[in-house]
Amino acid sequence: MVRPDLRTGLIVLAVMAVATAGIVAAILIGDAPTVFALIVGGLFAVLIPLALGALLSARITLTAHELVVQGLFTRKCQPRSRVAEVVRASITAPRGGAGESLFVLDAQRNLLIRVQGGLYTHEDFARLVNALGVPCSGPDGPVDAKEFAKTNPGLVSWAEQHPYRIAFAVAGIVCAAAMALALVSIATAS
Repeated sequence: MVRPDLRTGLIVLAVMAVATAGIVAAILIGDAPTVFALIVGGLFAVLIPLALGALLSARITLTAHELVVQGLFTRKCQPRSRVAEVVRASITAPRGGAGESLFVLDAQRNLLIRVQGGLYTHEDFARLVNALGVPCSGPDGPVDAKEFAKTNPGLVSWAEQHPYRIAFAVAGIVCAAAMALALVSIATAS
């Protein structure tokens, strides 16, 4: 069984909690409206317990018969006999670092399970690949999702390959909603 590094996860959560308290205190002490403190505090009051739940529930279990990847809200199981290959890659995000992923494939190179490396160490993935005992391939260094998809089609989503399109679409929707709200506000005010 592979579990996330609890100590590192708890340190990150503690830093998040302290940073949240500092931001909320700065808002309350400063001239900003109190509602911002409620928004920031409320957002992190939800996110921190969810992150703690993800940290405590995450695990990868490999038995003689199956591979199970457990998350906070998901549980993915695949018969071990279907696992034929593993692709290991560090996929870069725009303006961010590289996140390691493990793609578990069947004999036709169809994706069975993808394990995101956010909670697991490089060594955890190495132990899992070794225990699976199947061929492992992947790029030598970090690659972006679009480049990875050229050599490994079907393993990363369209959204992951086109993050800027998604961001512009979301920004456009938010701007359109704000403009509609402003127009309705102006129309009803007169």
